[in-house]
Amino acid sequence: MIYKPDIRINNPIYLLKQVEELLKIANSHKNSSSLIYAALECRIALELMDLNFLLHSVTATEREQIIIDSKPYKGIDRVNKKVGALKQKYQYFLQAVCELLDVGIEHYDYKKSKDLQYDVSTYIHSYHMTNEELEYESEDMKKCYDLILEVDGFIKSSMPEKDGTYTMLGMEIASMPEEDKQVLNEWKVSNTMTYEEMKETLSENIRLRREKK
Repeated sequence: MIYKPDIRINNPIYLLKQVEELLKIANSHKNSSSLIYAALECRIALELMDLNFLLHSVTATEREQIIIDSKPYKGIDRVNKKVGALKQKYQYFLQAVCELLDVGIEHYDYKKSKDLQYDVSTYIHSYHMTNEELEYESEDMKKCYDLILEVDGFIKSSMPEKDGTYTMLGMEIASMPEEDKQVLNEWKVSNTMTYEEMKETLSENIRLRREKK
């Protein structure tokens, strides 16, 4: 995807390119306003990551309603309580599936995303900061800069990358084989099943399906 500064696209990686450009301006002109705008873009990119994982877990006909339901305050949280795709056990399940299919991916840390969203909000809602704190060379702005780099790293590490292209992976729950759904449901409620045990059961399911072909 080619970045064009006069065109806005709601894509996390595309927005990180905008963040990169804002950091260049901030460095060149010692401009704290550019840092604050970069923090805002980071917040939007994180929210898009959350939403995209939810959209990838449902059928195409459900996605429009998911987008509508996610619009209000804490809408993504409420959608996730219903869909569950951002919950830690679901994400580990997705990771196991991807490992078995030889697709490199780590589980998506939704809690980390929410923590980062909270942290960048400190700088987005900067009305409480003094003029000294808003100076580019201040400790507050240095922390803001480091936080922006942390968000960039978190988002990029949450998607497989090949030749500079990042891919959002998801798993549509409705189309999942019934035997795998059973494993997912058992994994979600179990306090004793280990990750390796869950992954081994999935591996056996895949082996049996391949034998039937």
